[in-house]
Amino acid sequence: MRDIDLNRLLVFKVVVLTGSFSKAGQQMRMPKSRVSRQIAALEREMGMPLIYRTTRSFQLTQAGKDLFQRALPALNDLEGVLQNIGDSKAEMQGPIRFTVPEDVGVELMAGLCHEFNLAHPRVQIDLLVDNRSIDLVKEGIDLALRIGKVKDSSLTGKKVGEVRLELYAGPALFQRHARPQKIEELSSLPFMSFFGAEPQNLKLKGPKSTCQLKTKPAFSCNNFFVLKKMAISGNGYALLPSYIVREEVVRGDLVPLFKDWRYEEVPVQLLYPQQKNMPPRLRTFIDFMARRLGEKLL
Repeated sequence: MRDIDLNRLLVFKVVVLTGSFSKAGQQMRMPKSRVSRQIAALEREMGMPLIYRTTRSFQLTQAGKDLFQRALPALNDLEGVLQNIGDSKAEMQGPIRFTVPEDVGVELMAGLCHEFNLAHPRVQIDLLVDNRSIDLVKEGIDLALRIGKVKDSSLTGKKVGEVRLELYAGPALFQRHARPQKIEELSSLPFMSFFGAEPQNLKLKGPKSTCQLKTKPAFSCNNFFVLKKMAISGNGYALLPSYIVREEVVRGDLVPLFKDWRYEEVPVQLLYPQQKNMPPRLRTFIDFMARRLGEKLL
């Protein structure tokens, strides 16, 4: 059995996650030269090269890839055990890396993160607002909020609620068009689409039946905030998440259309890599976000 220094494995983990000897040194507060020496010493202990180095970048060898994939879960579990021991005697502290899609991040996260930090001021939240489907393990992310169905057996999921897309328009639209009295009459009004510029049949659910609403988008955009502003300006009607329009509805800037009809609900989940010993700060953060997001998404 090889005699491996665990500290060097931790340095190796940070180097791979940051993608840089320099960034790893900055994160661990050690000189780049020391990081390089630690990796070289680990390679001697392993008896094989782990990283191909160049002047500007590096690439993992196959042995390096195998070590990272197999050792990372064990290292995370070890860090969790140590954190649990420490946290049993002291206040929760340490970083949490959390990624969320843009609409949820912009609309909800400032208030929720502020609320959490008031209760746990020594927890540092590193929030990444990004619509990409990020590889949590590869990029060192503790927790992700995902909207829609996710199929990844390596992640543990906790459903927190559903996004409800409902129909809204600004009052200015009805200064130019008669307000429809039946859901089918919306087909004659300009539609602003999140789903692309092609003609679409929107499947809407009503109290007792469904409706295939034919639309020909007059405007399309993959950002709900842009669609919201266009709707307020009277350019057309749009399907928007209910949680991003509450203030506008209260002010009268947006008007709900046919409130008994809505688009199919989309599940919202918190996802995190499987681990045996989760740090208390992360467990507390997950429980907090699950509860508060569930309330906000209603």
